[in-house]
Amino acid sequence: MQAIVHSRYGPPDALELKDIDKPVINDDAVLVKVRAAAVGKGDWLTVQGLPYVARLRYGLPNPKHPVPGFDVAGRIEAVGPNVNRLQAGDEVFGWCDGSFAEYASVPQGQLAQKPANLSFEQAAAVPISGFAALQALRDTGAVQPGQQVVVIGASGGVGSFAVQLAKAFGAQVTGVCSTNSVDLVRSLGADHVIDYTQQDFTRTGRRYDLILEMAGNRSLAHLRRALTPRGRWCWSEDRAVGGSWGPAAPSERSWCRRSWASGCGRSCQSPGERTWLF
Repeated sequence: MQAIVHSRYGPPDALELKDIDKPVINDDAVLVKVRAAAVGKGDWLTVQGLPYVARLRYGLPNPKHPVPGFDVAGRIEAVGPNVNRLQAGDEVFGWCDGSFAEYASVPQGQLAQKPANLSFEQAAAVPISGFAALQALRDTGAVQPGQQVVVIGASGGVGSFAVQLAKAFGAQVTGVCSTNSVDLVRSLGADHVIDYTQQDFTRTGRRYDLILEMAGNRSLAHLRRALTPRGRWCWSEDRAVGGSWGPAAPSERSWCRRSWASGCGRSCQSPGERTWLF
């Protein structure tokens, strides 16, 4: 089969199109004929081997997975003997190691049936960013109907999913973005949109039950004044920062801090990912 391969960390010219062997599936995996694979910032960082601590997961001194790519959508061609939820011919989407190839071996727990009304290209854009947004809102942030939620970085990959999911959960959503993205974020369903180049959302007088941050560059001291007394601040780190956590985890992780707590250190394990509540 043909695949995009990198045998060393480096800029895009480290990538090569090569003929390699088709992956061999284990008892709990399926062989997917790849129809679409998404490309994001995390893929670029993985190819670069950045940050350097991530190489503990991705391989030292060279990549242990020569084929990059995480998000995948395609059709199952073969299944392992222990696979009981999927079968050959199913159209699926999810995440794996090595989606930039004609075929990928994927554990069945990292795949879901592709909705019939989604193209393969649309489905491939969902898994990593969509799961990170869902986990941050539902599992870590515990969002409830009627709550006030602000999404910082609302026009990005995770942020654009977070705006729509928060609305689906019944929250009142404020999106924070740049001038060029105001109309996009409003079209995603945000009740209020704040252009961060024109206004600091923490100084509007509005208080939020949940602050969901993508950029990760604001301090708790800065954000605390925008939280309700029992509000939560959650942030999502890029897939390549520190690697993935937990079994069969997509390479995103979310963290949460309550405004009234300062270090209880309780770890909260959710399916497929690890989150921390401080």
